[in-house]
Amino acid sequence: MNFYKIVRSWFGFKERDDYISASILNYLVTKEYDESELRDIIKGREIAVVGAGPQLDKINKIEEDVIIAADGATNYLINIGVIPDIVVTDLDGLQNFHKNPIYVVLAHGDNISLLPKVKEMDKVIPNSQVMPFGRLRLYGGFTDGDRSVVLAKYMGARKIRLYAMDFESGIIGKYSKPYYKRDVPASMIKRKKLEIARMIIEQVLNYDE
Repeated sequence: MNFYKIVRSWFGFKERDDYISASILNYLVTKEYDESELRDIIKGREIAVVGAGPQLDKINKIEEDVIIAADGATNYLINIGVIPDIVVTDLDGLQNFHKNPIYVVLAHGDNISLLPKVKEMDKVIPNSQVMPFGRLRLYGGFTDGDRSVVLAKYMGARKIRLYAMDFESGIIGKYSKPYYKRDVPASMIKRKKLEIARMIIEQVLNYDE
């Protein structure tokens, strides 16, 4: 939990707001979803983690056993007929709610108004970035992209391959937010978030069990 305390101090986030959001998400998700299905899907398999970077619209085929889409990448994948097995999201980029994926949804202080979107999902595992309670889980990570990688590793993936995960160009892909019409320059805050995500992913992928 110290990690999230440090991140809050960097960005000026309030732990109280994270708790409020987590409480609301826990209330909205009325069905207890068995996370063992999530583990069964991932364990021992090759996993594609698809981000919403500028290269996303160059992808038309994914050969890995399982697809985990990070938030807005889901919209593009569904539009080309590729249905993710799992969607990791804090809801700010997600528009398409296909019934098949398992949605791993994060509550944090900035997405309270978006949380009712979970009512459009059939299978939801609610996540928090505070000490979990009720139906909530905490798998780790910070952004949707690195949380996808952390989740895959945590659930026993044999191999993880990244698609459209861009940490260095300074450009945010147009699929990251529903209101983007084109790729846009990253703000300083977004650059900091991407740097944290990059460090987390490098640590996870280089971790030798």
